[in-house]
Amino acid sequence: MNYKLQVIFGKEQVAKIYNGESLTQEEILLNSKEYHFGTEAEKQAFIYGLHESSGWQDFCIPESEVAL
Repeated sequence: MNYKLQVIFGKEQVAKIYNGESLTQEEILLNSKEYHFGTEAEKQAFIYGLHESSGWQDFCIPESEVAL
């Protein structure tokens, strides 16, 4: 099974997401990245790694709705 995860990077773009604002097509192209994993465990390990990097770069994971 293929597990995917979209991550939004960038301070302004993360703020827009948590304020309920939509990103422009250009912001999506420049500030989002989709990752694919073979298992849910791999996906969760990746999310854990992103949370560990919190404070070094702003990002959000729209599906988990966790503000960092």
